Amino acid sequence: MGNALNLLPAILIGGPPHSGKSVLAYSLSQALRKRNLAHYLLRAAPDGEGDWAQEMAWEHVQAIRFKGEWDAHWVQVVCRDIAARTLPLLVDVGGRPREDQLAIFDQCTAAILLTPDEASAREWRALVTQRGLPVLADLRSTLTDRDALLLSEGGELRGVISGLQRGVIAQGPTFAALVERIARLFHFSHDEITHAHLARKPEGVEVVRFDLLVQDAQLAEKSRFRFDQLEAILARVPTGVPIATYGRIPAWLATALGARRDLRWQFDARLGWVRTPHFVMAQVGEQLPALQAGLRFTLKQNNAQSFHLDVSRAEYYLDYSAMEDVRVPFVPPTAHLTINGPDTRAGGLPLWVFAALGRAYRHCAEVRTQNASTPSSRT
Repeated sequence: MGNALNLLPAILIGGPPHSGKSVLAYSLSQALRKRNLAHYLLRAAPDGEGDWAQEMAWEHVQAIRFKGEWDAHWVQVVCRDIAARTLPLLVDVGGRPREDQLAIFDQCTAAILLTPDEASAREWRALVTQRGLPVLADLRSTLTDRDALLLSEGGELRGVISGLQRGVIAQGPTFAALVERIARLFHFSHDEITHAHLARKPEGVEVVRFDLLVQDAQLAEKSRFRFDQLEAILARVPTGVPIATYGRIPAWLATALGARRDLRWQFDARLGWVRTPHFVMAQVGEQLPALQAGLRFTLKQNNAQSFHLDVSRAEYYLDYSAMEDVRVPFVPPTAHLTINGPDTRAGGLPLWVFAALGRAYRHCAEVRTQNASTPSSRT
């Protein structure tokens, strides 16, 4: 694709709070996945809700949800990530953007508006048109009315979309028409996208194509790797050479690759190719700061040979560039260590954190990450 990567679409999804934006964004992403259309769903608002928030019980979501703060740094990094996108993007911008946050709109290429009434629709249309964004769809969200679909003279979708409820995939004629419209914009094939990504792979590593391995029915089910097949998956990964991973993997596999293989790089859908950070295990008795690079570590000893490490975010956005030489709690080399799974406060940790933890504790008798039914974070 060459320089076309800089021209990939970034579609903003905007509207007031509680209008169903997160449900719509998740449903659109699921529909695009079924069509094998490469893309990434970027939550540009620091509200802590990823795919996991649509796939878990609400009481569990409330327990681990993390409300981050809008600040200048957050806006800066979101703008940077959208501008440097490696995939077509759906961008959920939250419901109450301030003037200083509208710079995020400037990085997008078009907008979908989802509002409950005409007054909020006029407000949001003014926001996006002032920033020069064409409107792909202007939809009223309702839980009770039926779908109604109109097409403006300029080709803009207008109408009513109903039933955007947490935990339910959107459906109906309005949603179907919106999927068709986005699919035409996200027309890049996986082969095109993959070729462009692999052309930029780091030197000196062997790339392991987990996007291909996940198609093996013995290793995966419904496009997700099976936890009980960890050893079989690892048997397909070369030993004794530096590797880089390409494709979606769960947190428990990232930890295992850090601990049992020489995992140097991962392809992050938001950041591109990222090197596994260097985490350092502390000395015996060393007191660590309460927070390091936005991470909090809590080590619990179950018995003489069994430890549990809880890792959580103290900040919603974790800055990859600040992760080098983070010090992690001491664990004896004879111990068995379990690290919490991906459903942590803030909804999950980037895979490069799990890989770094696996590498830092690779000399323990065993290091593993808990399995969970929710997908791990990929940012």
